[in-house]
Amino acid sequence: KVSGGKGPGVAPPPARRMVMLIIIATVPLFVMVFLQDAVNQLFSNSIMVSCALLATGFILFFSDRMARGHKTAKNATVADALIVGCGQAPYRTVIPGLSRSGTTISVGMMRGFDRAFAVRFSFLMSLPAVLGANVLEIKDALASNFPIEELPMYLVGVAVSAVVGYFAIRLVKSLSDKGKFGKFAYYCWAVGLGSLVAGVVKMMLLK
Repeated sequence: KVSGGKGPGVAPPPARRMVMLIIIATVPLFVMVFLQDAVNQLFSNSIMVSCALLATGFILFFSDRMARGHKTAKNATVADALIVGCGQAPYRTVIPGLSRSGTTISVGMMRGFDRAFAVRFSFLMSLPAVLGANVLEIKDALASNFPIEELPMYLVGVAVSAVVGYFAIRLVKSLSDKGKFGKFAYYCWAVGLGSLVAGVVKMMLLK
């Protein structure tokens, strides 16, 4: 009998395991810090951004066609957390066209996560990633003599982003719970293919 989550061989409570899994999933982000400049230069090319959109479309399309898993915070493994964290790692380099939530939810489901748990885990693991990115951006802004008179404008932008982000998360959760997450795939394919054609035509005209 498990009592209070103590004793040899007894698994920690789900809440404690969730915190541990999120910490583990955050580890790949630190690796991407050293690759950030190289990846940012690579994805300044519109062709690469278009390819990232097309890839996102395929990720979302197949996520709804995966068998529903049953893993939760109780039985997800360290390897599961690391692999899902690798799906989030490109977000640290801000790759345009690649959906952080779409990728992490889909990778979680590939690892056998329950759909609702995959969505929840994706959201929770985004918190340290977003916080870390904002801290680094604030540091860079302060180092570049940020004009303090523009601070109110930026605060309004943060507030608007928070509200829009909240409703976006609710929409993603609703679509994922209904198994309609892949509908975003058609949008990604359309935009990605259109921008890819436009990029190729532009390159041909510049030659």
